Amino acid sequence: MRRLLLVGPGHAHLFVLEALARAPLPGVETVLVSLGARQLYSGMVPGWIAGDYALEQLCLELAGLARAAGARLEPSGAQALDAARREVRLGDGRVLGYDVASFDIGSLPAGDELPGVKEHALVLKPLEQALAVLSESLRQPGPLLVVGGGAAGVELALCLQARTGRLITLLDSDAEVPRGAPPTARRLVRRLLARRGVALRTGAALVSLAPGAARLESGDCLPFTTCVWATGARPPPLFAGSGAALDARGYLAVEDTLRSPSHPELFAAGDCAGFIRGQRVPKAGVYAVRQGPVLSANLRAALTGQGTLRPYRAQSGFLSLLNAGDGKAVAAWKGLAFHGRAVWRLKDFIDRRFMARFQRLAGQQPGSR
Repeated sequence: MRRLLLVGPGHAHLFVLEALARAPLPGVETVLVSLGARQLYSGMVPGWIAGDYALEQLCLELAGLARAAGARLEPSGAQALDAARREVRLGDGRVLGYDVASFDIGSLPAGDELPGVKEHALVLKPLEQALAVLSESLRQPGPLLVVGGGAAGVELALCLQARTGRLITLLDSDAEVPRGAPPTARRLVRRLLARRGVALRTGAALVSLAPGAARLESGDCLPFTTCVWATGARPPPLFAGSGAALDARGYLAVEDTLRSPSHPELFAAGDCAGFIRGQRVPKAGVYAVRQGPVLSANLRAALTGQGTLRPYRAQSGFLSLLNAGDGKAVAAWKGLAFHGRAVWRLKDFIDRRFMARFQRLAGQQPGSR
């Protein structure tokens, strides 16, 4: 009996589980390793904050997903990888060996090593734990601070403003907000933030956090009752010291086939994968979704020894949709930008359809609220 280890219930692994449910692999034991018994869909979290969704609509029950795929669920998470021994140490201390292992564990927020961040900021990972804390903190009065000017930070700032009506400050060291967006989208978002009363501080580097205050490099201090940390990505520590090849930033290195160049039994997808040649793949969920079918086919080929590995080719661009929290959304596509209720309906449809696909596989009733 060969063992396939799926570490992390990320977007790409959902497609692997779906494929296993449709066409099981005889003679292969599949183990799904997760941190907790359910997975929250991060793309709908801003909508939950704004009151668009109940928490249950964001949830995938992993036991049901594993059962549908004929897999076993290990919900204590993964602590370390030993690539030479082909072993993963779980969060409860047990060690699992594997014949083939795939990682889809995402990334961690960057900058949390700054003084006071771990003590005084709400870092949105692990997500379910963070939302429980956020739900409680939103009942407190006072200003809110969102650190991170990417798409996630903009969505959170707008949805927090819609939910609370409180003073919100969005802080980023970069001058461009949202980072990486075309100029038309940045101008639209800036106007929207100003109209909604969200204070935007760009080009402002954070030095440290203290209880209720963020100190900037300029010497200014920003007050807050809750600081939400929504910065860019850094690699998870799981791969450090693993013996597997890493990219220049510390992500698990992969070829275009999503396979490790140093250990052919290792694969990775989503934010935790670092492509080492040929293409640049941003850290965004839409890329992980496209990687899912390729990863599924390649894992099957690696386990059976039949067929050649397929290359993944990242799309040249994608439709970016940001929840504005007020029944409208922002779309950016090929240099164009739009804002309105029709855009929100499109985003809502895409998110609900994605969740319903895998909730049904898990035996859940898709949310209809």
